[in-house]
Amino acid sequence: MPLWLLSLFLLAFSFGTDDLIIAGVLPDISRDLDVSVAMSGRLVTVFALTFALGAPVAAFLTARLPRRQVLIGAAAVFVLANVLAALSPSYGLLLAARILSGLAAATASPAAFAVAAAARAG
Repeated sequence: MPLWLLSLFLLAFSFGTDDLIIAGVLPDISRDLDVSVAMSGRLVTVFALTFALGAPVAAFLTARLPRRQVLIGAAAVFVLANVLAALSPSYGLLLAARILSGLAAATASPAAFAVAAAARAG
């Protein structure tokens, strides 16, 4: 498997995992941040909604940019957003970090699909 394809696989796996991995620790988040379990459950929803709404917009806005730069930049923002989420002392900051993480995933995904499609066609 080419290294670039493995990189795309790991990136996509990270996005999919990041969306739902938080579900297992929602009671802990609820307790630590002093919010209801329902409020902590919104952390899953906000990532998914941001991704779903952001991906088509990001695809349009980044279509003329070099795909490699889009992927690297979005992956860097994704990592930073997850570090911020892990260190968040408040629900509001954690929610903002999840939105940023979803937006980064939404930006990288169309570029990754385009790279894979171009490699297949070429």
